[in-house]
Amino acid sequence: MYQDRNATDCLTPKLLDSLYSEALVMADEARSMFEHVEADLPARISLALSCESLKVTTRLMQVIASLLNQKAYRAGELTLDELYSDQRSLGYAVASDEAVLQQLPAHAANLGRASEELYYRVHRMAARLTRRYHDAEPVHALFDRIERAF
Repeated sequence: MYQDRNATDCLTPKLLDSLYSEALVMADEARSMFEHVEADLPARISLALSCESLKVTTRLMQVIASLLNQKAYRAGELTLDELYSDQRSLGYAVASDEAVLQQLPAHAANLGRASEELYYRVHRMAARLTRRYHDAEPVHALFDRIERAF
């Protein structure tokens, strides 16, 4: 299968590692924070915090999975076709509600905003890479035909 390294050139190994490290650190912070939720919170705030923890962890797991797919491609474990298949695309993540975030403890609200910002950075990057890949698809098909002929 044809492998076009130019389709992912804007995602340098250093940027990929940096985003991946940021996501892992944030996931660890989320696990630690949501594990030690203050017991004396009002029920409404406790429920909002539980909902926000699900949003944060979902966003972070989607980011981590997307970055792991990029790492697998760079290691030669995935082809471009596999990398940009629908099964490996960055999934949809529900946005945080700013009005709800303002009611949460500051560290939880900040983590919610930070995870959302990271998700949108990776989403923009993934959209740009996917667009570049699909713009070059006729070339991929031609190379695939040539490979099959020989």
